[in-house]
Amino acid sequence: MSTTSRREPVSQLARIALRNLGRHKVKTVITTAAVALGVLAFLFMDGFLLGANTESRRNIVNFETGAARIYSRAYWDKREELPLHEGFGGFAPLVERLRSLGYEAAPRATFVGTLLSREEELPFIFMGIDPEAERRMLRYHAYVERADGGHFPRDGVFEVLLGVRGAKDLGARTGDTVRLSTVIDKRDEAGALRHINQVIDLVVAGLVNSPDPIVNGYTAYLPLSILQDETGMLLEGQVTEIAIRKAGAREDELPGRAESSETLARLLAGFLPESLLVVGWKEIATDYIAASASDNVSSVVFLGFFFVIVLMVIANTVLMAVLERTREIGMLRALGMTDGALVKLFSIETGLIGLIGATIGLVLFLPLNSWMVSHGIDYSPWMEEAGMENLGYRVAGIYKSAWNFTSMGLSVVVATLLSSVTALVPTLRAVRMTITDALRSE
Repeated sequence: MSTTSRREPVSQLARIALRNLGRHKVKTVITTAAVALGVLAFLFMDGFLLGANTESRRNIVNFETGAARIYSRAYWDKREELPLHEGFGGFAPLVERLRSLGYEAAPRATFVGTLLSREEELPFIFMGIDPEAERRMLRYHAYVERADGGHFPRDGVFEVLLGVRGAKDLGARTGDTVRLSTVIDKRDEAGALRHINQVIDLVVAGLVNSPDPIVNGYTAYLPLSILQDETGMLLEGQVTEIAIRKAGAREDELPGRAESSETLARLLAGFLPESLLVVGWKEIATDYIAASASDNVSSVVFLGFFFVIVLMVIANTVLMAVLERTREIGMLRALGMTDGALVKLFSIETGLIGLIGATIGLVLFLPLNSWMVSHGIDYSPWMEEAGMENLGYRVAGIYKSAWNFTSMGLSVVVATLLSSVTALVPTLRAVRMTITDALRSE
């Protein structure tokens, strides 16, 4: 073992530390492996939770809400009730204005009712849609199951598109006839609300099996055009909302400033009556956003505990590796190495182990996470067996990860610093011992 003068330069201590890594191969490999596995496990969990949350938000925008919607103020105030009678008409100028500005606009009428098949009767949320506008803006049309002749609802035809989970529980298949039963709330000339029972027979056009469990559940889509007169819902040209998205928007990007409610309201100035308002997707999905915020807190707590466990494993491994070298420390002191130099030497040595181990963990994580980002893990069989629609996220079955470059960088820095700092305790303990006691240490 080489020693140094009383004022040892850090570069010389670093060279000694590197030689020591080679001399203590077994300890170096074990400690480095502990750091690598700890960093790998932490980054995997962090990327997985971030991916589930990010994918949920994308699915809400791409399959449910669009970037924003236009509602009547009366409807928005009572939105939990889905009050069909608080809709609005005369929306054609709004739609034309939005399209001229480079946005897609899809008018909708949303209401509640029940569907009856030969086997079952279940409550559904119904969406009266413009099929062509809906295709241009949202993405669920691409997930209609075609194997059994399924297709997207056609304008003017008494057809309905069902979520695959809702259809299964209802006992309905593509081509079956089902019956929609609901109550129409309609204001008479005096303004009083009248309740009209309505029944509509529909053919199941197809089943949709999308990445969004809400779309796959108890949601039904039917042409807006068949709901206008007495054979439908007596809408008489009214809708409950207009969904909006920037034309050509990418599926993997969440809405930006150009699709915010403030920007859209400003662009529609002069076209948007006082009785209407523009609402952003986060306000529409407020229940999920609130739950997501709670989940984020839980995730942070979980990752915090997980990170502490990882740090403890790293610290314990480094601590044991240094403690086993107390005799060596005594020998170095006997040969003239100063206490300060010893502390620096072991801090540099364990810091190098932390850096190498964290780098290896990061390198192993990159291809693993790349696969997780592209393919993910399919929990569908397990969820189906357990009778679950989702795991609390807007993800139907395949959970993918995301890239969190901040965590990747911090994990290497923290693992390196922790390894270096952990060496201080046993090294300081050893240098406080007499040289003879240190040399007798086993």
